[in-house]
Amino acid sequence: MMNMTPEAESVPRGSSLDEQYTRVDAKPQSMYGVVLGLPEEFYDEIASKRERFCPSAAKRIFPHVTLRAPFATKDPKGLVHIIEDVALRYLPVQLQAEGLGSFVGPRNNVLYAKVKRSDRLMRLHEAVVHALPDVRDVFPDAPAHQFENWVPHITIADGITIERLEEIRGDLAEYTPRCEWEARELLLVRSQSAEDGSILWTTTRSFRLPT
Repeated sequence: MMNMTPEAESVPRGSSLDEQYTRVDAKPQSMYGVVLGLPEEFYDEIASKRERFCPSAAKRIFPHVTLRAPFATKDPKGLVHIIEDVALRYLPVQLQAEGLGSFVGPRNNVLYAKVKRSDRLMRLHEAVVHALPDVRDVFPDAPAHQFENWVPHITIADGITIERLEEIRGDLAEYTPRCEWEARELLLVRSQSAEDGSILWTTTRSFRLPT
């Protein structure tokens, strides 16, 4: 039996999901995403960089690797069995993070820690996407960033100008994020509206392989 942790509290330590996308659906309906977490020491390392260079991203969600970009669904309860099945079939998976990369675009720029797209990680990503065919993408260009175009990463800063991106890169010139770990858990995250109108993401369910 898989260990499932329901309704986790918002994690204070705890990038917006695939921030290179531009959200067009401003309805208050909850959004969901499927992510992988980080080991504690690497989590803290990335979180400290996010707090320093992009406090707004640090506030929205904990450091993670996105497997499925934000989506809306009419059947939130149905997600549980779907994601549990994927976790049982495709976990554990080895991850390797090393180096910095960036997404540059006319509407948003993102600095991130690179995550190697191994065959097994790719199969997990594909399985998550294929398992959720009836959900609605929140970002219209999300499908263009799936499958062979998927770039696994851990966001450090987003929503920044190109000048700010280059400035942060300069500050981190001697920093190389590097970590290898085994992920044995999928996280289902859900959006919530904060009092100031911003969107915060919290873990609503954890799907962990038994040890």
